[in-house]
This record gives sequence, C-alpha cells and structure tokens, in this order.
Amino acid sequence: MSNKRIYKIRRGTHIPEATETKAGTIIEIKEEKDHHEWDRPREFVFSLISNSVGLGNVWRFPYLAAKNGGGAFLIPYFILYFLIGAPIYYLELALGQFSSRGPATAFILAKGWQGVGFAMIINSVLCMFYYNVIISWALFYFIASFRTTLLWKNCGHWWNDERCFVPSIGSSPFTINGTMYNCTESQFFNNTKYSCQPINAKDRVTSTEQFFFQLLLNKSKRFEDFGIPQVYPALSLLVAWIIVGACIIRGVKSSGKVAYFTAIFPYIVLLVLIIQSSLLNGAVEGIKYYVIPQWELVAKFKTWQAAASQVFFSLGLSFGSLMAYSASNTFKNNFFQQMCIVVSCDCLTGVFAGFTVFATIGYLAKELNEPVSKYADSSGPGLAFITYPEAIAHMPASSFFSVLFFLMLLALGLGTQFALTDVPITSILELFPRFKSNRQLTVIITCTISFLISLPFTCPGGIYLFELLNQYGANISMIVVGFFEVYTIAYIYGFNRFMNDVKMMLGKRAAEYYLFLTWCIIAPVIMLIITFSNLVNTKRMSHSASAGYEAYEYPDWSVIVGWCIFIACIIPIPLVFIVNYIREYFALGRKEIIQTIDSSTENVSQYDNKYFEKPRYIEAFTQNNLPRYDWGPKKSINHYGLYAHLKSIESNEYMFLHDALSKSGINGYFNGSFQKDYIHDRSTSEMSEERF
Repeated sequence: MSNKRIYKIRRGTHIPEATETKAGTIIEIKEEKDHHEWDRPREFVFSLISNSVGLGNVWRFPYLAAKNGGGAFLIPYFILYFLIGAPIYYLELALGQFSSRGPATAFILAKGWQGVGFAMIINSVLCMFYYNVIISWALFYFIASFRTTLLWKNCGHWWNDERCFVPSIGSSPFTINGTMYNCTESQFFNNTKYSCQPINAKDRVTSTEQFFFQLLLNKSKRFEDFGIPQVYPALSLLVAWIIVGACIIRGVKSSGKVAYFTAIFPYIVLLVLIIQSSLLNGAVEGIKYYVIPQWELVAKFKTWQAAASQVFFSLGLSFGSLMAYSASNTFKNNFFQQMCIVVSCDCLTGVFAGFTVFATIGYLAKELNEPVSKYADSSGPGLAFITYPEAIAHMPASSFFSVLFFLMLLALGLGTQFALTDVPITSILELFPRFKSNRQLTVIITCTISFLISLPFTCPGGIYLFELLNQYGANISMIVVGFFEVYTIAYIYGFNRFMNDVKMMLGKRAAEYYLFLTWCIIAPVIMLIITFSNLVNTKRMSHSASAGYEAYEYPDWSVIVGWCIFIACIIPIPLVFIVNYIREYFALGRKEIIQTIDSSTENVSQYDNKYFEKPRYIEAFTQNNLPRYDWGPKKSINHYGLYAHLKSIESNEYMFLHDALSKSGINGYFNGSFQKDYIHDRSTSEMSEERF
C-alpha cells in the first residue's frame, strides 16, 4: 500500500470495501482472543457474594455492633448501606460492565481522573498482601484441628511456659478493685495458707493465647525487634498463595466454579454453628448482650463512623474488584437485579453471624464464670483465633466444630482474596496487552511476587506491621477513593450521560431518582464528613497489656510510615490529573501553532470565533475532564447510538496497524491506548501514546 493510501486510511476519508472487511476480520480475531466472560450469570452472582461476604462479616461486624449500641447499631448501619454502600456498588458494577474494562482503564471516561482507578488498584494490592496472611493463619488452625485433642486446649506443649493456664471455673486469676492476683478467689480468701500477690495481666496467659502468639506468630515484644520469617507462618502463607493462584489461574472460568463453594458453604456452616451454639448454656445472655439496643449511642458520631467503615470494607468498595468482575459480563446482563441480591445478602450476613458469635461468647462466659463484656471486646484476629477457638475447646466434639469453623473462615477469606488478586492481574493485562495470551504466567508471577512481598508479615514483628497496614492502608483511603469515584461519575462525566449508558445495557435508567440523590448530594457529603473526622481523630497506635505482653505504644516513626501508606493509596488521583493536564496544555500549544499556520495560508479572519475563545490553561482543564477518544463499550457489537463512531475508529486503527506491520515485517503488538491523529487532526509524526 502506498503512503498516500495509508494516509487516507488514517484520516478516515476513504475506506474501500475490501479494506473494511479485512479490518472487521482483524477486530473479530482480537475480540475472540480477548474473550473473557462468565460461563453463567449465577457464577458472577456467587463470586460477588463470595467477594463481599468475607471475614469482616464474622469477626468485625458483631464486635462493632456490640460496642456501638447493640441492636441500635443496625439503624446507622442500614441507613449508610442504603445511602452509600448500595449506590457505589451499583456504580462500580455499571461502569465495569458497560466499558468491559477493569479499574486501570475504566476511568478514561474522564482523562484526567484515571488516577481514581490506579488508587483502587493500590488499595486492592495492599489489602491483598495482608489479607492472605489471615487466610494462612486460618489454614494453620484448620490443619491443626485434625486431632482428637486440640493443641490449644491445654498447656504442657513445648511452646507453653510457666505462665500458661487453661481457663475454667475456679482457675481464673481473682480480680478485686481492678487488681489481679496470682491465685483463685477461694485461695485469696484463705490467706493463712496462700500468699497471694498482685500481678499484671501479662503474668497469666491462656493456652489459646500462647498457641496463637508463641507457636504460630512467635510475636516479639516490640515492633523494632522485627526478626526473620518463621517456619510455620511462612509455610502456611506459601500454601495459601498456591491455593489462590491455582483457583484464579484461568480467570473467571476457574474462580467462577470455586465460587459455588466459597459462597454457599459459609452459610451452611453458620447455620450449623448457630443451631449448635444456641443450645449451649449461656447462649441467651450472649445474644441479649448483642441485640439489646443502647439508644444513647446512636446519637454519637463515632457510631456512624464505625458503621460507614464497616459498609465500605464489607462490600469491597473502592478496591476495583467489582469492576474487574463485572467487566467479564455480557453487555445486556441485568447487574441491577444482581446488585440487589448481593447487597442484601452481605448486609444480613453480618447480622446473622453476630448471633452465632455472641451465642458462643455467652457460652464461654458462662463456662468460665466471667461477664460477657470481657469477651465481647474481642474483634479481628483476637476473636477468630483466640476467643472463638477457646470457646470451641470447651464444647463437646470440639475437633469437629473446629474443622468446620476454620474451613468456613478459609471459604470466606478465599472468596475475597480471589477478587483482590484479580484486580492487579486484570490491570496488567489491560495496560500490557502482550500478556493477554499468557494469563497463566501472569498469575504465577503475580502470586510469587506477592508471596515474597508478604514474607515480612511472617516475622516475629510482622503482627505489628499487619496492624499498621490494616489501620492506614485500605481504610480511610477507601472512603477518599469512593468520594472521587462518585464525584467523577456524577459531576465530571455527568450523571445524565452515565444513566444513558445504563439505559443502553438495561433498557431503562434503573433507580434514577435514588441514584441522583445519593451520588450527587448525600453520599459525597457523608464521605467528606467521615474522612475529615477520621483524619482529625487519628492517633498513634498502642496496645494494652495482655496475652503475656506489656503495654506497648508504637514508635514515633510508625506514624510517619502509616501516613506514607495512606498517601500512597490516594496519590495517583492528583498525580495523574496534573500529569495529564500538562500534556493537554502542551498539546493545545502545538495545535495553536498549526491553526496559526492554517489561518495565514487560508486567509481566515482573525476575529472569527474570538468571543468563545478560552485561554490555553482553561481549555486544558476542560480537555482534561473530557472522555478519551476511545471511551465507550469495548466490544464492536455494542458500538451504536452515541458510540457508533467507535466502529470507524477501530476499523481504521487496526487496518493501519496490520498493513504497517506486514510491510515492515515487525513482530509486535498494538496497545489500544494510542490517541489517533484523525481525532485531534495531527500529522502522522505527531501521533503520541496516551497512558492516562
């Protein structure tokens, strides 16, 4: 093909019929190669449930509910689910399905705001690192449960020391007026025989605590005593990453099948556990503590703050996993109906799990003659790996229920971990299309690198790093990213335009008035208030004396590290905006030079359109907020209506690429992120590649 012919194809002025057919063939081949869809819609739904219904529903929600008003906590919880959780969930599913893109490229709907997608990826990656550490702990406990007598049921093992004791009625240290003594209540009142001395909480450690902190973690006394990776947690982490890699190696084709188990099995176990625990002595007292409302706490801002953080973390918002999953849907899939199912399941699962947890805590408190409040303060790892295993150890058939419980934790954790890990993999394949034919290799490399990066968590000081990352990474940053996500769609791209995109998929502007109120008004305001209050109330992390460890306050430098983690989670948003603004500014400068030359040769009046002319810095800002030239549905079959122009763009670019490569004999690949000269009226030599 001559240079003249190439020029005509690039400018779109003439496309011969034979060429059009050839281009269509190239596009079809590429789309077939990129074909990556769910086998069945229910696999998508189960994967969403598996992603959203995670460990936070079991170990975080019950603790927050009991601490922030019991049954009254459900009021702010349900309200924020309705005003923030469901609308953003809808947004992420709609955006991913419409564009068939993950978070790395979905935000080309506003060129300068693609940093929102990159921030989601960073949130997902950081959470992915430490979340799989929790799964590795559950895996260790699961394997250790296959014994007649559970290893944490009693003392006398090589990891126990003289401080170890097994809690039971009569064996707990006696406490009076806030002072703990190294003897039981009966011994305390028999001073003639026993010499009881005041002790610190660190001088008595339960067998369950020593199993977790001494055997599994080998926890150091300070963050500074970090140490080297330990054998048991490192091996458990390796196996956990192997499981994750094996289950997602074929993408939604494999993870969709695993989702049948990870989504359904936890509900079966929760049902079994709630029936079993509700029959135990003391279960009623535990459930009362959980459900009896404390109405005065509802008026406190701290309660609403806790509810908002739980909504974000539980639904998996701002991680990009929802976009990555919905990008594999068919264009006409009814995601709105699926969203209603998943959000309802996630919302009610936390409430349901609370009954199981507090019935068990009530039983444990009754068995040990302790108040329910002593164990109700446990959350996170403390609840899942200390309090609950201790309760199970006192149950009949303890090994059986231990296997069930930790298998349930594995199923809950793995479902979320699959989604988190899929985000960076999807992003790599989108940003570097050459790897699309090597997805399996990409998965293996990603999981291997993630394992190596996660190894510090298996060191004696790793638990301190875990808690630091849990506090600063993927916490406040999730709400910040959620705010910019809603702002970009509702105000930059435009609420009306996005609802028209939804209509292309569903045939209607589903839940339009509800979304207008939440996206444009209520959700941004609430997220701003919560973000600023979180930032203002942030303080240095500390631990009280417990489990054989003295009270500890994190070093000063940990605050700096924590804020660096937070900034790293959100920095892509302003950074990408600034970089793209500068590029638009200089691109407009080049365009002005070309227009000046054209106007001088064509004798165009210098006063034409001067009234509407904008300074370059303002025009660059406007251009920065516009969609990229190739924004729209990714598949050519959906290029109609407002996006019909994408057919000619795609035909032109692939024909030019095919002819150019075949003539030059270059073996290469084409990155679909090029900004073509026929859009911006540039010459061939001025064509530049857009990364953002």
